[in-house]
Parts: sequence; C-alpha cells; structure tokens
Amino acid sequence: MPKVSVIMSTYNEALEYLSSAIESVLRQTFQDFEFIILLDNPKNKQVHDCVYNYAKKDSRILVVENEVNLGLTKSLNKAIGIARGTYMARMDADDIMAKSCLEQELDAMQKYRLDFISASKINIDENGKKLGTYINDLSPRQMRKLLPYDNSVNHPTVMVKMDIIRREKGYREIPSCEDYDLWLRMLFHGFRMRILPNVFLLYRMRGNGIGGSNSYQQYLSKRYLLQMCKQAKKNPAIWEEQHAYEHFIKQQDTSSRKTEQFNQAYKQLYQGLHAVSHKNFRQGIPDILRAVCSDRDILWTMKNKLCYQIRKKLVTKFVKGME
Repeated sequence: MPKVSVIMSTYNEALEYLSSAIESVLRQTFQDFEFIILLDNPKNKQVHDCVYNYAKKDSRILVVENEVNLGLTKSLNKAIGIARGTYMARMDADDIMAKSCLEQELDAMQKYRLDFISASKINIDENGKKLGTYINDLSPRQMRKLLPYDNSVNHPTVMVKMDIIRREKGYREIPSCEDYDLWLRMLFHGFRMRILPNVFLLYRMRGNGIGGSNSYQQYLSKRYLLQMCKQAKKNPAIWEEQHAYEHFIKQQDTSSRKTEQFNQAYKQLYQGLHAVSHKNFRQGIPDILRAVCSDRDILWTMKNKLCYQIRKKLVTKFVKGME
C-alpha cells in the first residue's frame, strides 16, 4: 500500500498548467505515493487525453472519470473513498508543487506527532511571474488561537492522516469554503495541526480570481463558519448539525443583484488595497471608499481582515513553541 495518496481534481485547466502540475507531483523526492486524478468534466477531451497520456507512462497515476460534473467537494470525497494511502496530500490542477514537498511534510508529520500539516506559498500569475511570497509559521498552539478567525491554510499544500479525514466524513458542501469547514472541524475535535514556513507551492492566480463570480458565495460561507466557531466554543457538537448551513443561507439575500453588487465592490476593495500596499494612496483610498459605499458588507470583510492581522501579530509574538 502507498504511504501517501495525492488527490487532484481537474475540470477545464489549460493543458500547460495541468502538465506542470502533474509533472511537479511525479518528480517528488518522496516516491511512495499513488496519484489519484479525477476528471470532473466528461466533455473536456483535451484534459482527458492529457491525463491518460501521463497515466500510461506512470503506474502510480489512477484516473477516475466522473460521468457528470460533480464539483470539487464530491470529487474529493470520491477520491478519498478509494484512496489506499495512510496520508492524503492535496494538489490543484494548475499549481506547482515543490520537489521536496511530500518528503519534508511527511518528515514533519512524524517528527512532531502531527495529524495535519500545511505550508507556505508563492503566488504566480498566469505567465508564471512571481507576485508575492506568503509565509506562515504556526505551531499547534498558534493554530488553535488563529484558525477560528480566518483560514490561513493553503489547501494544495495540505497533508493529513487519511483515517482522520474519513472520521470527519470528508468535505461538506460549504461553497468556496469546504476546506476551511473541514480544518475547523478537525481543530475543534482536538487534532494537532501545523503550518510550516517552507515554501512548497507556486499558487497560480487567475486574472479573474479576485472579484470573480464566487466572491459573495465565499463571503457568506466564511461568515457562517465564523459564526459556527463562536457557538462551538460552548457547544462543540454544533459541527454535527446537518442543515445549519442551509438554514443560514435562507436568511441571506442571495439575489443576483446583491451577488453582482458585492462581487464588484469586493474587486474594487482589493484594487484599492493593492494600490495602498504600493503607496499609491491617491488611487487606493478612493477605491476603498467606493467599495464600502457600494456594499455595506464590505465593512465586515475589512473589519474581519484587520482584526485577524492584529490577532495574528499578537499570537505569533506571545504564543510560542511546538508543544
């Protein structure tokens, strides 16, 4: 049986990106893995042929074809159901995994008696140009203090014990936050989690990634999960409620008008924050103000991000150690 099951779901990725992602997994210094690739778009013959060409050359690749488009959550759970590895490692079909990622993460899992590990990343654009490096170095204690307030985990860098994933019954349908939901359940159930400062991923940012069609959906899902975290401090069993998310969504404005309004404001907010970070205050501050005026929920987003950054500085300064 393989030690690690690497799981990747594909849909409509550019063949250049897909090939780079697959090859980055196959050239890992750690070799004892199976590579489960799910084809989640039956109509995409190019992706189909690309994946099968790699499978013919490397017996570690197991291709799973969905008869219809299932979406990421159901596809990942399907792969988890057939995986044979002791650990699950995640990978996205347009990113690039560092050559020693699996080896070093597995070593850290065993050395520090962890149940879950993630790592840091470099963002790249569609042409592979580096956009920025994002380092997190969080111990299990620090994770317990920070994760209930925002998601600092890079999903494509995750390695986790497979029996824990199955005990948690895999991912749930929390749109755009299915990973964050799973990490929170693991955290509240007492599992040891860690983020390494090592950069193990080149994370590809799409041109339409910020302010895209799922920004409002992600905002609602995050608000729901943070609300759940507050309730779980008194009643951890709250995570077992099956229909809590559906009940929350029914209370929200999910009209197309509201969705488009928030998505545009969110995009403008990030344009403003990007300009301010480059000291272009004349453009950045008006953009931020226009975003806030366009949709009042942007204020919650800004407040949440600011409070998290303050909390993170305090936690990383005063909560030390790998216990």
